[in-house]
This record gives sequence, structure tokens and C-alpha cells, in this order.
Amino acid sequence: MRPPTAGPVPGPVDVRLVPALLLTLVTCLAVPVLPYEWVQMLPWGLGVAAAAVTVLLVAIARSGRVALVSLTALTACALWVAAVAAVQAVGDRAPVKASGWEDAVSAGQPVRLSGRATGGAVRSPGAFGDRWHVTVAVDAFGHPVRTVPEGTEVVVSGDAEWDGMELGTRLCLTADLEPSGTTVFARARTGPDAGSCPDHNGGTGAESGTGGSTGREVVRAAVRDAAAGSVGAAPQLLPGLVLGDRSVQDPELDEAMKASGLSHLSAVSGANCTLLAGAVMMSLRTLRIRRPVVLGAVLGVLVVFVIIVGPEPSVIRAAVMGGIGAWAVFFGRGRQALPLLCLAGCVLLCWKPALAAEPAFQLSLAATAGIVLAARPVEQWLTATLGRILPGPVAGTIGAALAVTVCAQVACQPVLVGIAGTLSSYAVPANLFAAPLVPLITVPGTAAAILAVPLAGLASAVFWLIGWPAAGIGWIAGALSSLPGALHPWPGGVLGAVLVALHVLAALALLWLLLRWERTRPARVRRIPAGPVPRGAPSSRTLRWSLAAAWTLVCAAVGSQLALVVSPPTGPVPRDWSLAACDVGQGDMLVLRTGQRSAMVVDTGPDPGAATSCLRNVGVERIDLLVLSHLHQDHAGSAAALAECCQPAAVVYSSMATPGAGGPGAGDREDRSAAEGAGGARAPAGARRPGVGETGTVGEPASVWRVDWEVLAADSEARDENDASLQMAATVHTPQGSYTVLLTGDMEQEATGALLRQGVFPETVDVLKVSHHGARNGGNDLVRALMPALSVVQVGRENSYGHPHPSVITELQRHGPVVRTDEHGTTVVSLRDGQLVPTVTGQFAPAVTGRAAGTIPVG
Repeated sequence: MRPPTAGPVPGPVDVRLVPALLLTLVTCLAVPVLPYEWVQMLPWGLGVAAAAVTVLLVAIARSGRVALVSLTALTACALWVAAVAAVQAVGDRAPVKASGWEDAVSAGQPVRLSGRATGGAVRSPGAFGDRWHVTVAVDAFGHPVRTVPEGTEVVVSGDAEWDGMELGTRLCLTADLEPSGTTVFARARTGPDAGSCPDHNGGTGAESGTGGSTGREVVRAAVRDAAAGSVGAAPQLLPGLVLGDRSVQDPELDEAMKASGLSHLSAVSGANCTLLAGAVMMSLRTLRIRRPVVLGAVLGVLVVFVIIVGPEPSVIRAAVMGGIGAWAVFFGRGRQALPLLCLAGCVLLCWKPALAAEPAFQLSLAATAGIVLAARPVEQWLTATLGRILPGPVAGTIGAALAVTVCAQVACQPVLVGIAGTLSSYAVPANLFAAPLVPLITVPGTAAAILAVPLAGLASAVFWLIGWPAAGIGWIAGALSSLPGALHPWPGGVLGAVLVALHVLAALALLWLLLRWERTRPARVRRIPAGPVPRGAPSSRTLRWSLAAAWTLVCAAVGSQLALVVSPPTGPVPRDWSLAACDVGQGDMLVLRTGQRSAMVVDTGPDPGAATSCLRNVGVERIDLLVLSHLHQDHAGSAAALAECCQPAAVVYSSMATPGAGGPGAGDREDRSAAEGAGGARAPAGARRPGVGETGTVGEPASVWRVDWEVLAADSEARDENDASLQMAATVHTPQGSYTVLLTGDMEQEATGALLRQGVFPETVDVLKVSHHGARNGGNDLVRALMPALSVVQVGRENSYGHPHPSVITELQRHGPVVRTDEHGTTVVSLRDGQLVPTVTGQFAPAVTGRAAGTIPVG
């Protein structure tokens, strides 16, 4: 890194208020989760500590030891601010505790809730079917009814009955409560009954019906209507890009925005306010308006924006952070903006301590800090570097855009990992491509939102124009999220925490390197000191070690994150493979070879990228038969992707029957079940349900590779989707002979036992695809009855379900080796000289071991 050769040397970074902000943030995060007895003492402890440090400050004020006085003053400031925030946080928690709400949450018993939906229902695809999530502001609970203070919220998870829930709807429900940090999740046991719950006197705890339309909701509804005629994904994105309203975003677009790292654009954030403030600043400064007038105009615009969107804490937070970001970016006052950021953060937390636990506040704080600290030196370095190969104006434009994007992304990465548990591979390029489009939407979109109620026609015209760049953002999200490896899981446990700490330390080290580079100026002549090095100045050896340590941290962080993004090379796939257990995460996908480039595929897993990658790695280009054991996402979530890439010759599936199946119109209902998925996933068009006892053969006529299959059971009247799983026996024919495979889907122990008693299963099999990822509810009866020579457990690494269960693995290992995709990755099986030979192609563990040194006799 060459030092800059021109321009004034920037002053040092003012970090005096950083300790106050950090201590206040930690205090606000601790109050909701610590035992209430401890929390009551926290304000007193902080107050006493602050008073003691203040007395110490007075005592040493005239000592002449400037450094000690400054440190003591900063400590006292931090303690006093944290004490104020603690008083407010405890005051917010006390009425909640007194109402009995905390005891009800921790009791683990079903609770009746009455409240109001604060947003629309959002569909979330899951491994066991779709769920709908609604945030509900609770005002009463229990029987008899007890009220809770305003601001108490739960995230309700329900089934399809919750689809279509609108913001503001009053409702009554019974749910199981589960705390997770500062968030309470409620799993609904009943549907969303309209109105409030009746109290013990037969009345209601609150006024029933749908909450009245506030001015904010009138504006939001008008914006949704005005944006409805836009192009592409714009009708879904514009309400979020302008007002933070995501209620019309479908799950596919929402997932694409998250996977590409663009989801922050469709929420009210500091970026919206920064662009508005920046537009006002640039316009007025171009007219040579004096700075005090400009700042007054900016404040006025932000106040109007808050009124339009709604004076909620999150919106006020966004306006404050956006104003600070605009100050830093457009006035180049990052050094002055940092203490302003810290002061604003402390004031916001003292006013509303609950903001500390909101991801939006954490992201805004991190992004703004990254921009005000590092954007200027990064921009200078990038501009200087790019200026060697590009014209000056082009280099400056690209450097500025990259600087803001990279600094914000690096600063936000630890928070994003904590929220989503994933790493977005294309977040930086996605934000870089989308950044020029956002100003074309936010500034005119805010003006159109103001006009949406009185002048709906004019607003619609504006939204149609800005719909084109909004559609461009949707296209960017869709294109990048569909690329291989768009999202990578972040490791859990100690390893994940170490990587986050390494990222933070490396970011601080890189910031130190940048600030040191920014303040360095090359000397015109070489200066050799005549005397000793001044006291306090680092020696050359210390400086060298510091630089080496900083660069080591940076390289270690970059290398560790690249290791997460770049998939490890797979091992060689034997030419004679005949069965492949694909590593598709927490899901099933088994490939039975039917030709040189063809196969029968059983289930697809939830990740299209992993499914297609597995087929590509084993050399399969054509699917002769696609079997979907049942329609849960972890078994059929990638069916559409495989249907598109490999065009299966036939698709069969099993699923629970739709209501009323079997009567008139049953065929239509069956088609609808295939399209919608009784278990949450969708079967491709043309899929059919096979009959019990149906048999078939797939494979190339002139080839020795083929698979004979038979349907053993397919109970559409099963009690749940797992027990509706297709039970299929397959015989895999290879040049070296044949072996049998039993495919079980997710059938559970009771249903399996019934089929065993009926004699449905064969007497023995060579390979068993273990039911339900090795869960305990799959049971061990089938294993004991069939005594498989080789068992395959398809399960995701570090999954939250605890699969596979140790008792199941122990029983499987009594009969032969066990292939586990969580430990071995994708594993293929070959038949050689009457022996099954598993070969690990992933890099997660050594080869499968077991009796007979890893080879298993057939038969």
C-alpha cells in the first residue's frame, strides 16, 4: 500500500464516547435476559460505581496527570450513561414481570393470547411443510385475562389457517410459548380467531374486530395500490424500498433478497434516510446555500419522513443513523461523525432500551460505524489503485461505491451471521450492482408516497417509472441467489464463535492499517534522527511486529471465510459406482444408476444447488425415474430444479390425500395435491401416484445397468405425511451382479411395525436407506428384521433435530457399516466381486469403516 502523496493529514479518530456506547449496549442487552433479582440491583450497582469514579475524578483533577484524568472521566461518563439506560430498561421490564407474563413464558404450558397483528403473515418453507409467521402485539393473556404492558410481542408460527392474516387484525389464539433470548416464539395450537379472547365475566379483554386504519396504514395501502401496476418484481419491492413494507413480498423473492444480501434494502433503514438527506444536501449545496440552512433542511426532511412512515422506534433509529451517515459521506466528516454516532446511540438506548436487541438497530449501528470510520480511507486507496488502469472520474466513482458497500458489509457481517447463521457469497457484488439503482427509487418514491393519497394517479405514474430500477434490483437478487453456493451455513458452537471473533479482530486490524496509511506522508528527504527515539514513539521493531500481527489477522480471517465459501474438492468417483448417497444437507437424495449417464433418483433434498451438484459430480445427465417418497421439503424441495435440468422421463410420488379424496372429482384433487404439496413441497407437473404392488424397470435396454423396482406401500390415508412415505424395494443390476435396496422415506415406528406384521417388507436387504434421517421415532424394528449389510443415513451436519439418534446408530452398526452424509459427505457404493464397496467422495471424514475392512458381502 503506497502512502497518499497529497491532501491534508487527517486528524486522529475520536473514540472517547465508544466505551459509553458499548457499556450502554451491553447493559440494555443484559437486562431482559438476566434473572430479575439481579436486574433490580443493576442500576444501583452502576450508579454507585459511577459516583465512586466521579469522586475519584474530582480528587485527581488537579494532579497534572492528563492521561489518568481523561481515562477516569471517560469511565465515569460511560457508567453514568449505562446507569440511566439500566433504570429505563428495568422500568420497562418491571410491569411485564408484575403482570405474570414472564412466568407464563417460562412455564412451558399452553397460553391463551389476545392481541393485534403488527404485520402480515409471512410464509416460510420448512422441512416438514410450510409455516406462516405473524408478529403479534399481545395486550392480554391467560384465563382469567391478565393485561400486559404495551410493546409485548410474540412471533406466532401457524399452519395454512394463518395465510392471509393482515396487519392490524385483532385475534385470539392458544399457543405454546418458547423464549429465545429477547424474542418469544409462540407455536399456535388454534387458528387465528377474529377478535379478542373473552374474559372470565364473558366480556372481552379488549375491543374486538380489526384495528382501525391509522394514517400510516392508509399511506402504506395507497402505496401498495399505486405500485401494483409496475413491472416485474417492482410491485412487491417498491413498498419495502420506500416505506419498509414487506407485506406483499412472496417467499421466493424474500429468500432471493436474503441469499443475495439485499434484504436490508426492503426495510426502513439508515440507507433510505442517508439517500434522502444526501439528496437534500447536494441540491442545496449546489445552490451555495449556507451549511446551517442545509442542516436545518435535512432535519426537516427526516422529520417528514418519520411522520409518513410512522414514528416508531425503528423508524426514528433509521432517521438518526441516516442523518449521521449522510453527514459522514457528503461532508467528509467521518472523524466528527463517530462521536456523534456514539452520542446518538446512547440517547436512543436510554430512550428505548429494547432497541438494543433489534437486529435492525445493530445492523444500522455497525454499518454506520463502518462507513464513518473506514469509507474515506478505503475510497482513497481504491481510487488511487484503480486510477492506474482507469480514467480518474471512473476510478473515483467505482472507488466510492465499493468503499461504502465493502465497509458496511464487513462491519455488519458478525451481526448477519448471528441473525441468519449463513454467509452470503455474493453480498458485495449484489450491493455494488444495486447501489446505483437505489437512489432512483428512494428519493422519488418518498415524494410519490406523499402524493399516494391525495393524487393517486400521479403517484402511480411515478411508481411506474421507478418500477424499472426496482425490477432491476429484483432481477439482481434472483440472478445472484440462483448461482451455486449463494448461501453457506456458518459453523455453530465454538468454531463459529471463534470465526466471528477472528472477523472482528481482523476488521479492527485492517482499520488500524488503513488509518495509519491515511496519515502517512512520504518524506521529501530521508531523515536520520541524531538522538534517541522520542519517548512514546514505537520502535521500528515494535512497529514491524505490529504490522505483521495485523496482516496475519487479516489473512487468517480472509482465509477462514474463503474456506466456508469455496467447497472442498471432492474425491474421485469410481467408474463402477452404482449407488450414490448425496450430501444435500438435512434431507434425502439417493441415486441408483441405470446407465452410463442416467439414473433413478429417489428424493431430492431441500437445496437445488446441492442436488444438481451431486448429479453433476457422479456424471448423471438424464433421470429415467424420479421418486418422491413424500412431499416434505427435505425430500422434495428440489424436485422442480431436477425436473428442469434433467427432464425426468417419469415422476412418481406419495403424499397424504387431500380432503375428500376418493369421491367425485378425486382426480382433480390429486392433481391439485401434486401441484400444491400436502406436505409443503410441490411435485413436478405430470407426477403420478403409483399403486401398491406396481412394478417397473428403468435403464438402457442394451446396457447391463438397470434398476427393477416395486411399490410395497403408499398410504394416502396415513395420519401424517411421514407415514404416507412411499415404501419401495429396488434391485440394482450392475456388470458385477445385483443387490437389493429398501427405500423407506420418513416412515415412523408405529406404521413400520404394522407393515412388518403384514409381511410387506422382504426378508432381508443388502442396503437400507434408514428412515427419517436416523431419528428415534423411526424405530429399530425394521433394522432387526432385515439385518442390512450396509445402512445409509442421510442427515445434515449439526442439525437442530438431534438426528441421528445414538440408539439407532448403535443398532445399525451391529449389522454392518453405516454411511452418514453428515460425517462422510457424498458417498458412492460399488459392487465388486460380490462385495459392496463404499467410497467417500467428500472431505469430511475418512472412508467408511466396518466389518470386513470396509467391504460388505452381498446376500
